[in-house]
Amino acid sequence: MTTIGLAGLLAASGALVVTAAPASAGVTRYVLPTSVSYTDARQPTVAFPTTAADVPVGTWQADGVKHTSRAYFTFDLTPYRGKEVIFAQVVTGESSVTDCTKPRELELWRTDTPAAPPTWNTAPAVREKVGDVGPTAPCPAGYLELGVTEVFRQAVADGRDSLTLMARIAGDHEGNKHFGRRMEKPGVSLQANGAPDVPGKLSVSGRACADGLLVGTTTPVLTAEVTDPDRLEPYAGDQVRATFAWWPVDRPAERTEWTSSVWYAPATIPYTLPGGLLVDGGTYAFAVRAADEHAASGWSPECRFTVDTVRPPAPTVASADYPADSGYPGHGGPGIAGDFTFTSAADDVAGFWYGRSGLTTYAAAGPGGTATVSYAPERYGPDWLYVQAVDRTGNPSPQTRYEFWVRNTAPTVTDGNPDGWLGQPRELTFAPNMTDVVEYVWSLNDGTQRTVAADAAGAATVTVTPTVVRNTVHVRSRTRDGVLSGDAGFTFSVRTAPFVTSEDWPFDGTPGAPAGTEGSFTFKPAMADVTEYVYAFDYGDPHTVAAGADGSATISYTPADASHHTIEVFSRTSAGVESDPIGLAFYPASVAPTVASEAYPRNMTGGGPGVPGTFTFAPHPSVTGVTSYVYQFRDEPEQTVAANADGTASVEWTPSAYDNTYGGWVELRVRARTAAGVTTDAQYYSFRVDPQSPLVTSDVFGWQGGAVVGQTGEFVFTAQLPGTTEFVYSFDDGAEVTVAADAAGTARVSWAADSPYGHSLTVRSRTAAGIVSGPTYYSIFIDPS
Repeated sequence: MTTIGLAGLLAASGALVVTAAPASAGVTRYVLPTSVSYTDARQPTVAFPTTAADVPVGTWQADGVKHTSRAYFTFDLTPYRGKEVIFAQVVTGESSVTDCTKPRELELWRTDTPAAPPTWNTAPAVREKVGDVGPTAPCPAGYLELGVTEVFRQAVADGRDSLTLMARIAGDHEGNKHFGRRMEKPGVSLQANGAPDVPGKLSVSGRACADGLLVGTTTPVLTAEVTDPDRLEPYAGDQVRATFAWWPVDRPAERTEWTSSVWYAPATIPYTLPGGLLVDGGTYAFAVRAADEHAASGWSPECRFTVDTVRPPAPTVASADYPADSGYPGHGGPGIAGDFTFTSAADDVAGFWYGRSGLTTYAAAGPGGTATVSYAPERYGPDWLYVQAVDRTGNPSPQTRYEFWVRNTAPTVTDGNPDGWLGQPRELTFAPNMTDVVEYVWSLNDGTQRTVAADAAGAATVTVTPTVVRNTVHVRSRTRDGVLSGDAGFTFSVRTAPFVTSEDWPFDGTPGAPAGTEGSFTFKPAMADVTEYVYAFDYGDPHTVAAGADGSATISYTPADASHHTIEVFSRTSAGVESDPIGLAFYPASVAPTVASEAYPRNMTGGGPGVPGTFTFAPHPSVTGVTSYVYQFRDEPEQTVAANADGTASVEWTPSAYDNTYGGWVELRVRARTAAGVTTDAQYYSFRVDPQSPLVTSDVFGWQGGAVVGQTGEFVFTAQLPGTTEFVYSFDDGAEVTVAADAAGTARVSWAADSPYGHSLTVRSRTAAGIVSGPTYYSIFIDPS
């Protein structure tokens, strides 16, 4: 009879196995035997080592021949030296059983470990019975187990390197084939625990333990690395705790201990000493030990440290090369290194941190608590260094800001042809800002670097031919001692935009020829081979004009009005190369006529709906021969009126209604025309029509409340517009209603509120001729009930 084996259940050697043992410290492994063999009484001098999945135990029959076997399993104990065996259990199973009606008489015995696979005749000495395997388990059994904790524990305690277990059928049943079976190769689920290692790598506030250790805080963080031999890669190791013990060195009786929470080894475990316990100048010691659930390590060697919380004072800084607060023009120069000496008054200074934009560089202090460093400024003008002293503990001082002025050593550059065109050579003269200059190193637009010798005065001249609009010449002088100056970085632009001139309209903001006058603009090139110009007035459509033989061109233009005008021009060569554009502004002088009205004065309120007004037009003093005026009131058609012999003209205008769209404001535009056909620029005349809105009163309703829903009251309308015959009104922007005015120009309207809160009333008056006043807006508030 056969049954399911352990192939799907048992893991390979070294794998973790979950067992019924309680969770506790120590790593559980499933341990396979290092050797498996069986013997055969039928062949008493032959050993049968095997790697098969199962072995015969008891009596079995093959080819009519009877065999009797015992099986031997040897386990390696060397990984468990010095460890405590917590739990061990043999796990096996049956691959076949001859007769399941017979009880299972399978036994395990401990024997000596044979030097070689044993035979029936050379079987190792039997030492003790370990136990019966699964006497009550169902048959056949795919899973059998037997506790072997004490056997393994004793073997490890005795210092043995291996343990051999023998499987056999008990007593006289061994020769009875009905009790025989094939036993699957067993393994041992073994949990063992080794004590954690003595903690190491002790540190205080991130500083490794060493003689004379100083810390700058009274609440340092103590750390120790804790390891444990019970580790199974790649899984985490055993769970451990660290106990920190610390005490004042001169008062060891004040020892204090603290135990951490659980960590998985290996781990660096921290402990922050509480505040108020350590004092400046005190020397303390601490030690650490580790423990898992079953064992503890020894104490680590003690680590001593002294508390030093006194910060050094701010350092002083001195430099003969770059004196402090020297001011313009300064000393040295960009790229010229100078020595700076840092000094601290503290007797335990270790060094200095310094830098221009932060504390980036460290210099160790020498005898006397000083350090001298070399620093080369990168640019001329005001410069500075931040410096901070640090004592042996690491305590930082306040920062010192050392300020100084760096001299501008860059040569000056003079352009001998600032108006040169593209492709035209120009001479650049270099003059020194350092003494004993012997040469200059220069390049144009990051091109090839060149060298030119200086003359006796330290100056030099080079010729450059720009081929692009924007150019940069990098130039540095060099002294006889090889000291380089700063970079001049001389930039210049080559003009390609044309030159634009006009005798009629200046470009300096002053008014030119009057609007309506024909004038001209002349274009001259700033490039070679210019064949035409493209121009536009007031950002309008572009126009093109051909250039003459000398590359220039002239155009005529007549501005229509006296407002701000612009002209934009660029040139174009025969090859199609376009210049940069140039944009200019000009202002024609105004020759607009004057406008006057008594009824409707300029920029004031006058007249009213139905009130006629006379508007008188007069020519500008510089304009003669005016024959007519073209005028337009806002939103009305443009009209023309003939001028009188003196050049003036008058028109009458009457508003039929108040124009609420513009708040009653009206704009009148007027231009004069001469016999020569010239039309002047426009005069803009603004005025406001008096709305003559009616008055509205009520004894019941008002914006301040006091009335309720359903309450009825009257409104009294009083006309301000002469000749009013009726009023047009509406509540809450609803349908308009008309009510007749009495002889006194008044009317009464009754109204009852149908809802609380805000309401509105709009009222206009109207004459029999249809003249309409401006509106009156009356606000009403109805109290909620």
